[in-house]
Amino acid sequence: MDAVPCRPSLSSELIDQPLADPEVPDACLVFDTVLARRLAQAKALLDRLERDSDSRDFSALAAARIEFAQASRAVADDLLGRGLG
Repeated sequence: MDAVPCRPSLSSELIDQPLADPEVPDACLVFDTVLARRLAQAKALLDRLERDSDSRDFSALAAARIEFAQASRAVADDLLGRGLG
């Protein structure tokens, strides 16, 4: 059996090749606006509390982190419920 030598590919050849568009499940095309708003508001509050180093309210910061984690889980649960994953 003869082996066919493979030409090593150049990195520029790999970079110039367009990526194939992945198939996006329908679950990703629609985002629950209530969950999206909850997640965005939780992230905004968390960012604001983390930036405000002058008045560190650690209980508020902890509560914001918990809300952000719960909002993230709610979004993930919704997407899993739609068949993504």
